Amino acid sequence: MKRRLIIMCSFLLLFICAGGMPTHAAEKKNIYIGLHDKMLPFTTGEAFIINGQAVAPSEKLSRYLYIKETIKEKEGVYIFEKNGQQLKVNIKTKEALLDGKAVAPAVTYTENGKFYIGIRWIAEQFGFQADYLSEHKTVRLYTKDGSKLSNEEFLVANQPFFDRLKSPPPAKKPVAYVTFDDGPSAQSASILKTLASQQVKATFFYIEPNISRYGAAAKKAAAEGHYLALHSVTHKVNPLYKSPQNFINEMEKTNQTLKKVTGQSSVLVRAPFGSSPYLKQPFRDALVKKGYRLWDWDIDSEDWKYNTSSKARILQNIQAGIKLQKKKGDQNVVILLHEKKITAEVLPQILVYLKKEGYELKAYNPSAHVTQNFWKDGRL
Repeated sequence: MKRRLIIMCSFLLLFICAGGMPTHAAEKKNIYIGLHDKMLPFTTGEAFIINGQAVAPSEKLSRYLYIKETIKEKEGVYIFEKNGQQLKVNIKTKEALLDGKAVAPAVTYTENGKFYIGIRWIAEQFGFQADYLSEHKTVRLYTKDGSKLSNEEFLVANQPFFDRLKSPPPAKKPVAYVTFDDGPSAQSASILKTLASQQVKATFFYIEPNISRYGAAAKKAAAEGHYLALHSVTHKVNPLYKSPQNFINEMEKTNQTLKKVTGQSSVLVRAPFGSSPYLKQPFRDALVKKGYRLWDWDIDSEDWKYNTSSKARILQNIQAGIKLQKKKGDQNVVILLHEKKITAEVLPQILVYLKKEGYELKAYNPSAHVTQNFWKDGRL
């Protein structure tokens, strides 16, 4: 009788995960996702059950399932394509068409501007099976050709993943991202030397002509593990912001030169002079369509306006900014600096101060993206 009850409970959870039972509860329940024989790198809270539906970020889930996602934001339409099949979803009406034929209403959810899709719903449209392993709060997606393990073998193979979930996570340090605009430059060597001596990784927003001019510095930054990002070709309001296409063209050209010189390409953009007020909706839509991310900053060091005699102001501005961000409870702080001589000179003090304040200093990581733009556009 006890075993029968357990089976019935598991079946009920599986039914809820599939979206078969509506509920008015708005409480989120964390879940994890496996694909074929491995767990996918979704962090705790990234995928969840809400209102009886198991959902995950549409863009990320589609990427792991090798499904191409196209967004037509004005129409409220998402298009998913794989192996010649096209699934069209209207997020306003929940209507869905697979190769032009109506299918079960789409399972969707939106929170803070982020679009989530029903895990089982979209997987089954493209031929995946979906099992809910309730004891481990995991949705396993698989095809007969793509998987070799049974569900029992899958759980054993991925036991280290589940063991980590049971262990209390270590206390997280706040993160500071030190970023430099307008390079590479004659100051790159000094900046890189300081970063290396203090074992800090940074993020550099490069201007296209400078990449060619200071190619050795760009290659060194890439080799030492810093993240290289895009900061336009002209760095001028006109023609850069004349149209969304002009903006995209400059970033694409910068990316091409970066790839040619360093062997690396980038997904991160910083708009010259900041994204506000220039990057209105059509510009941001263009960035999303091309798969780019956008970073502004929390703290402006204002190093661009000081000379050597007043370089102490740079550190003071950062200290004031850190104090404010701590008051706000911001755990991810992006600091704006430029490749200037006075900045290179004061950089050692900046890094020492940030470490003393308890910050972990990191370079941008596309797989752990932090939304940081003045528009608060969650897509970017």
